[in-house]
Amino acid sequence: MKILYAEDDPMTVMEVQEKLEQAGFDVVIANNGNDALEKYEHCNPDLVILDVDMPGRNGLEVLQFIRLHDSRTPVIIYSCLIEEERQIKGLEWGANVYLLKNYTPTLLLAQVHRSFARSGDEVIRLGKEVEYDFSTCNLKVSNVVHHLTMLENKIFAMLCKNRNSLVSREDLLRAGWSNVEPNNQVQLNKLVSRLRKMLREDRSVYIQTEKPFGYWLKIEQ
Repeated sequence: MKILYAEDDPMTVMEVQEKLEQAGFDVVIANNGNDALEKYEHCNPDLVILDVDMPGRNGLEVLQFIRLHDSRTPVIIYSCLIEEERQIKGLEWGANVYLLKNYTPTLLLAQVHRSFARSGDEVIRLGKEVEYDFSTCNLKVSNVVHHLTMLENKIFAMLCKNRNSLVSREDLLRAGWSNVEPNNQVQLNKLVSRLRKMLREDRSVYIQTEKPFGYWLKIEQ
């Protein structure tokens, strides 16, 4: 397994690289954000570890670039930046884990193993050009990656798990809003409309309405 590790502090690089290589991983080091992007495109890593505060592009910019093209490769942010806003942004932009550097390289290694264990189960292929990653909430359609909001993810995840079966409006409303209030009915209609627009580039995967009962996520083989 090949890991791309982007970090500009030599001491941290030495400690983490030693721990990862002892565990049997092939580690590719990038010393800044621009170097990380170049090596990501050439080495095809199985997992990426990013610092945030680096010369050139920062780790969040590198993450954003990766997720525009790749929704499947696990990405761990390993940073000393503790600001809640940075952590939220990292997770919203598709990081699997945001780990602070006050955690030891041993705990980072545990997260690496955990990410590899989970990545295969959380990405499902719905069609030839459609896949969905439950862990990052990224819906990839014809090489375009859509990052779903929390509500969109709740609704789409339920449709995915019950694909080619009718899912009632009541079940979707409870999944998203925990109730069936009239104003939430309108929000559900708007949310399904947005999901349909995301899927329209691949006609083999689509959401069908069955009035007044609910929706189908149809997968045509």
